[in-house]
Amino acid sequence: MKSLVDQVKLRHGAVLKNRIVQSPMLTNSGDRGYVTQDTLDYYGARSQSAGMVIAEYTSVSKNRGPSRSWADDRTQLALFDDSFKPGMTKLASALKKDGNKAILQLVHSGREANYASKMGRTAEVPSKMDFPWINYPLH
Repeated sequence: MKSLVDQVKLRHGAVLKNRIVQSPMLTNSGDRGYVTQDTLDYYGARSQSAGMVIAEYTSVSKNRGPSRSWADDRTQLALFDDSFKPGMTKLASALKKDGNKAILQLVHSGREANYASKMGRTAEVPSKMDFPWINYPLH
């Protein structure tokens, strides 16, 4: 049986220092989608928690959401234009500072982006289907 502390070599050659992966956990630490010092502190403190850390639910569209679970989108991280790159670069450095690998969870809330509609934005979806339980316009 393999041990959790054994190294793992992935097919493309990357090596994880152990078999532990920290799954994405929502911090709600962003500021209008941008990485904050709180975000960096959270992930920096976990840079030794696993061989690979997956950073949280990060939007890829201006009309990204948030999904039904949030009251607003100010704290959700985003990456939909170049203005977010400096913060994401700092986040990657914080995650990888102790030799682990980092992954970013990218998401588009699609039809579940009900708060986009409440904030005067369009909830974007991949196809115009009938969702009878959705009570806001979809584009």
